[in-house]
Amino acid sequence: MRFANRDPVWRVNDRLDTPRPAEQGFPRLFYYFDRFAFRRLTRLMEVPEPRHAANVNSLDEVPDSTWFTNRVGTGRLTAADVGRGPNTDLGPDTSAPWTIKGTKVGGITVGFVVKDARGIKYILKFDRKGLPETETGANVVVQRLLWAAGFHVPEDSVVRVTRDMLVLARDAEVADTFGHKRPMIEKDLDDAMKLVNVLPDGSYRGMASKFLPGVPLGGVEPEGVREDDRNDIVPHEERREMRGEFVIFSWVDHTDIKLDNFLDMWIEDPVDPSRHYVKHNLVDFGNALGTLGVVDHRDDDGFAYQIDFQYMLSSLVTAGVWRRPWEDARVPDIVGVGRVEADRFEADNWRQAAPWEPFARRDRFDGFWGAKIVGAFTRPMIRAAVEAGKYSDPRAADYLEGILVARREKIIRYWFDQVTPLDRFAVESDALCFTDLALTYGLARPAAAVYRATAHDGAGGELRWSASVQAGPGGRACAAGVPAGPGADGYVIIKITPSRAGAAELPVEVHLARNRTGQLRVIGLNRW
Repeated sequence: MRFANRDPVWRVNDRLDTPRPAEQGFPRLFYYFDRFAFRRLTRLMEVPEPRHAANVNSLDEVPDSTWFTNRVGTGRLTAADVGRGPNTDLGPDTSAPWTIKGTKVGGITVGFVVKDARGIKYILKFDRKGLPETETGANVVVQRLLWAAGFHVPEDSVVRVTRDMLVLARDAEVADTFGHKRPMIEKDLDDAMKLVNVLPDGSYRGMASKFLPGVPLGGVEPEGVREDDRNDIVPHEERREMRGEFVIFSWVDHTDIKLDNFLDMWIEDPVDPSRHYVKHNLVDFGNALGTLGVVDHRDDDGFAYQIDFQYMLSSLVTAGVWRRPWEDARVPDIVGVGRVEADRFEADNWRQAAPWEPFARRDRFDGFWGAKIVGAFTRPMIRAAVEAGKYSDPRAADYLEGILVARREKIIRYWFDQVTPLDRFAVESDALCFTDLALTYGLARPAAAVYRATAHDGAGGELRWSASVQAGPGGRACAAGVPAGPGADGYVIIKITPSRAGAAELPVEVHLARNRTGQLRVIGLNRW
């Protein structure tokens, strides 16, 4: 494959002016029937052709878009950035009572739509009785990590609330799971607060999520495109950030994946108010970090679908003798900690609560992309995110930090084994330099890695140049004297084949060509 002689695309123009799309509802019962039964049956009758992610650039990376913005992977974030996340302030203004406009729709966690003293709208949610700090902590910790990973999320904060801080608006309404509404009265508020965890001083710990700007359009379908959005042209199951979320969600054990955990917003462009387009967000992370396991009393959270025919069949065939992978999992009895652990976690066998088509379509390249993002989180970054959860018991923060570090290690080990993990290619003077991420993360010994580089013209014919190099500190290696190809643009392909302990790995092909000033630079990448 020959690449066009141009710089890789790092920002997609998917912000073309778009008329307001229709709001999409969430037919909960039909959705679950489709996910667990109908769609699984139709998938069995399909023979889908494996397809590489359709929205990657010439370096096999995901450009910035209304779906994803490169953050931690760029190396520019600090631990303080991660601890702050997308938040622009400390949360709702507490100088005056919060006005309740109504109850949130969807889910079973108690929550209200409130306005603070500034008139800013929030979703206010609480921990359930008997589970202090669990959902509120998980939501904020995972929100910080997903933002840093590159996804668009709301501004979420842990807050302390007293009953006298909550007053009903005259037009407040109660909404049930299906969105049916009626006027809200004080008894509705009091009855709801009886279901949430009460702190020793009579106050409540909550999580305030600032309303996203724009007009809500509903969730993101796992397959196809939104037909009334002119910018949505790549089928969702072929988007790398949707497929690669498997790796990142497995890291934080975000098993509650369904249509309404995504939220499209029709927004006004911040630079040109005459232009509008759709921005795609992730929302509601309270069931991550093993919280769904304790809330739903599910020992298999993160290991099996809520209805998992594979495990049912295995148990049936063995007459119940087969030991399931989640058995004997040990989680400490610490306030705020859910059923999340690392000993039995397997990077490719993690499962969300319900089937999700983009995850089923993932390949090893999507996994490698996600693992690079997870690997970019340093321990101080992880600690900063965990501390944003404001756990009262220091053991909770220590435990969650340790679990996230251990799961991170397993993720990069597994996914870096699926491809040759060479990355960060650049031409420096006359040398092609790159980083062996297996060495960066201590997965291989530097002395065991030798990289043989050969040159080829644009048609694949071999040129009379080769080099054999070893990596230096941090896994960085450079092959000097890289030649230009015979054409006017100097197009040349450098094939790099690592060898560890005498065993060759799959090669990586790096495509170079001259820019307008005549300098060679990297224009494409092909992983075998």
